[in-house]
Amino acid sequence: MSHTPEPSQDSHLALFDDLTTEQQQEAGPQSTRRSGSRRVRAVRWTGLAPTSIYLYQHLDDRLTTALEEDGRGPQEAWELAINAYCDALQPPIKTEFPEPIKKADLALPRDPSQMPGTPRAYPVAPLATVRLKRNTRARLAAACRQEAMGGMAVLNDAMEAYLDERDLVNVDEDDSE
Repeated sequence: MSHTPEPSQDSHLALFDDLTTEQQQEAGPQSTRRSGSRRVRAVRWTGLAPTSIYLYQHLDDRLTTALEEDGRGPQEAWELAINAYCDALQPPIKTEFPEPIKKADLALPRDPSQMPGTPRAYPVAPLATVRLKRNTRARLAAACRQEAMGGMAVLNDAMEAYLDERDLVNVDEDDSE
């Protein structure tokens, strides 16, 4: 004799298979699509231009030390370095580019390729990416074109000049104490 369980008397324990036709119609189809609008948080860096940087190893070490001592972030240090470099060029690069800045104004020229197997003049740190303000990136691109240099060369020169200036200021402060 087989024993079949009796249906539960509690309505809230009803099995899915036991739904009435009316309950099935009320439930509606299950969909993976979400109805209604989704709240999307705006990304904060969309107004910034990602810039990949191969910094010489000795400059990378100096920059790391400077950031630890000053408590600045890499973006702020790069912004200061590039803007100071562009101001020091003769003639100086204009400080403001009119909005909207075109994509062509943000493009950096490449450094000339070396022959395969040629060692680099200096060891290079791993690739770093910094998000620069669009105006700073446009100034950097204009400096590359004016100096007829690639992006890597200008970025390394700008950071070296910034770190040299910073070290001179720190030495002067130490001497005055």
